[in-house]
Amino acid sequence: MPDDHEPLAGTERVSTRGARGPVVVFLHGVGCARAQFAAQLAGLDRRLWLLSLDLPGHGESPPLPGGEYGVATVAGAVRADLARRGIDETVLVGHSAGGIAALLIAATCPDLVRGVVVVDSTIALTEPELRANRARSAESNNSDWRRHFMDSMAEAWGTGEHGRAAVFRTLERTPDRVARPLWHNVLAFEPESLWRDVTVPALYLRSRRDTDLRLLQTLNPLISTADLRPRCGGHWPHVQCPDAVNQALHHFLTLLGLDGG
Repeated sequence: MPDDHEPLAGTERVSTRGARGPVVVFLHGVGCARAQFAAQLAGLDRRLWLLSLDLPGHGESPPLPGGEYGVATVAGAVRADLARRGIDETVLVGHSAGGIAALLIAATCPDLVRGVVVVDSTIALTEPELRANRARSAESNNSDWRRHFMDSMAEAWGTGEHGRAAVFRTLERTPDRVARPLWHNVLAFEPESLWRDVTVPALYLRSRRDTDLRLLQTLNPLISTADLRPRCGGHWPHVQCPDAVNQALHHFLTLLGLDGG
């Protein structure tokens, strides 16, 4: 990928050990921002090196040259940014659209990725799920797509008000030229083959979606899953119930030998 993109905005938390080692990189969803992972940067082991990025066109990151906001293009921009930062080993943690981008990077750059965590991303594994995603994808082509988008996000939030105002301010401020094509592409994307192609340990965290965890695990023996629903039923569990997410991340990182020790 040509290195003609401006650097992405990021919040980095250095390791207390001094040496960087593998970096845990957080990627947010459509219309979101890196600040939504503040509880992870504050709560995970201080010996871990952490980096939260604003995806292209989101938050403080510059837009993509050419304005093509498909998941593959966004993933390519993240790969380029990691290379620019000199990061050659990472664990990717992606929420929603960021989870699909993380899977793409893990499947295509296995030498870069030690493990991947996907947080409540849409995974259509059955024909009814595919049809539902296609119907929602068609809504992004309507002139009132923004209303459909915000209604969908409001439904996905679930209950409780902790963090809601900040999340929805970010959703409302994300430019149409960024949010609309990326939302459309995520809904039209069929990630089953990515899960089959991943050659590193992968964890799927379910909170709001009805993803069949047993069916997902049949795709690849490297996939593990965790159901956060008993503690959190919203689509932003890293914001709504950060302790549950941090606990799951800590367990996964420990299995990878990256528990900070």
